[in-house]
Amino acid sequence: MKVDLEKIDQLRARIDLTYEEAAAYLEAADGDLVQALVMAERDLLAEGDGEATGGGGQDQGWIDRVTELVKRGSSIRLVVEREGTQLANIPVAAGVVGAIWAPQLAAVGAIAALASKCSVRLESPSPGSPGQPGQPN
Repeated sequence: MKVDLEKIDQLRARIDLTYEEAAAYLEAADGDLVQALVMAERDLLAEGDGEATGGGGQDQGWIDRVTELVKRGSSIRLVVEREGTQLANIPVAAGVVGAIWAPQLAAVGAIAALASKCSVRLESPSPGSPGQPGQPN
């Protein structure tokens, strides 16, 4: 049976798969959408992923997103400079935690930096540099 994009989209709408994975399941199921869904769900449950159950998988997805945001926030730096001298160079994640922990202090610091003609910029590491996802540290 023919595997087309519509069936792949239908399968992906029901379970979190890549296009390649969805096409592979549909081909293995000879184009039968229900059978492909059963096979994918079985494999995901066997892996202990749990996303196919709709229960704990959502929590894990949320945790994975927060972890990814913290990693990205740690790689991006907040740099405060005045007349070419660096006054602060901290990870954005630390700045966000500080702003949550002491928002008044963060606001006063930001106003003081701007009032004293400091420049504030965000620096992200260039793609492919060490420490980037998929790159060796």
